[in-house]
Amino acid sequence: MLQEKHLPKAFWAEAVYTAVYLLNRCPTKAVQNMTPIEAWSGKKPSAKHLRVSAVSAMYIFQQRKRHKLEEKTEKGIFLGYSTQSKGYRIYNLKTKKLIISRDVEFDEDAMWNWDEEK
Repeated sequence: MLQEKHLPKAFWAEAVYTAVYLLNRCPTKAVQNMTPIEAWSGKKPSAKHLRVSAVSAMYIFQQRKRHKLEEKTEKGIFLGYSTQSKGYRIYNLKTKKLIISRDVEFDEDAMWNWDEEK
């Protein structure tokens, strides 16, 4: 995943985290063609929220952190899924921090070019 998406090596943990999240939602023979999540919880997981990882994403940041006339969105890179809430893990390019947001717009056709960022 790191090589395919040209992610910096600093994001190896995020890549593993996302890979495990996806593997837990894929059917396997080990649990009779169910997903591990389905075998554990008894509920079939939804795939509606799944997105291509390491793509450009625009997210709405919290209102209390911005003024009325400021931009409502920030640009980031989608790195994975939150297990604490129904949100996505986005790397903010300006602050260099990982945030969790539900309000995200993805550009799955455009892969982020990390070489241009340097």
